Amino acid sequence: MRGKKITTLLYSIFVSVYCLFKTRKKFAYSFFAVLLATVVTLSSVLVVRSIKSNDKKITPNKEKEVSQKEVTVEEKSVQPELVEEKVAESAAKPILEEEPVPEKPTEPKEEVPTEQPPVESQTTEPVADLRNSIINVVPGGKSNRDPDDNDFLDALIYTGYNIQKHRSDGLMWTYILASQKKGKGWLSNISYNFGCTGYETNADGEPDIARFERGGLVCASYATYVYFNYLPHIAGIDVSVLAKPADPQKAQQWYLAGKKWIEDGFSKYIEWNAHMLAGTNHTVFEPAEPIPIGSLMFTQDFNNRNGYATHISLYAGYKNGYHWVTHVGNLNGPEFCAMERMSCGPDPQWPLAIITTPNGLIK
Repeated sequence: MRGKKITTLLYSIFVSVYCLFKTRKKFAYSFFAVLLATVVTLSSVLVVRSIKSNDKKITPNKEKEVSQKEVTVEEKSVQPELVEEKVAESAAKPILEEEPVPEKPTEPKEEVPTEQPPVESQTTEPVADLRNSIINVVPGGKSNRDPDDNDFLDALIYTGYNIQKHRSDGLMWTYILASQKKGKGWLSNISYNFGCTGYETNADGEPDIARFERGGLVCASYATYVYFNYLPHIAGIDVSVLAKPADPQKAQQWYLAGKKWIEDGFSKYIEWNAHMLAGTNHTVFEPAEPIPIGSLMFTQDFNNRNGYATHISLYAGYKNGYHWVTHVGNLNGPEFCAMERMSCGPDPQWPLAIITTPNGLIK
């Protein structure tokens, strides 16, 4: 650009001198030639400056455009990585588990079914190996394999439950709503209450049924009565080697005791699968193997499945399409119920664990 400017200036001067030489005798012509050369020179200079100014203005804008396009492309290429980093950070955060809530003062009540959302199948902990049992069973004792005749059914009858009336009514092993049992003459005089531990005995060293009738039993104290009162004092079975619940009125303490039975080699877990029956709130309950009569059946709060036992019942056998248990779960006191209906009522329950009857009690 600078070379062109010099060339133009030299050319103008040359033209001016040439014209002056040719027209030296004519002043008017000479003056005109010099003026023309000056105009041409100044015009050339202005044109050069204009071009240079435009170059300066145009170049930054183009650079700015290119810069903006590159930034946009970079931002688009970086965004997925930022998202992945955020997802990674979120996945790395530990998921806090809920702490077990204290056991409710009331046990689950079995009433008219109410709708509950379907849930996924669940299983218990792995099965444990059993050692040889050292529980002493009275010679000639029952096999505890027949749902209609076993020590655990006898323990229910001992409370005053009228099993003969139940059978004569033709409704044995037929599910009846809890609210419909009171007028049938089956139930004992023991009510639902925390007045007894289940260990109480009379002067003869036998279960104090009159005391139970005055104070009442709950699910855990009923299990305490059966295992640590009826079995040793009436059935003649020495269960002194079995761990006892720290609190005989708490299902969770019974759950911990049952785990100790497994640790000591007397019992094992039975895996199970359960799901809601389509269109109902009834549970389809499927254990992986037959459940021995007398096994500990633990359930947890249907709406808060945190592994905390809120109810315990004793397995009574599989009959007429139901997995039956004996328990105290409502104002009826000791009675029969079905695992498939535990998800019904105002305090719905969901299976938590099956811990088998200690080895030696099942002949």
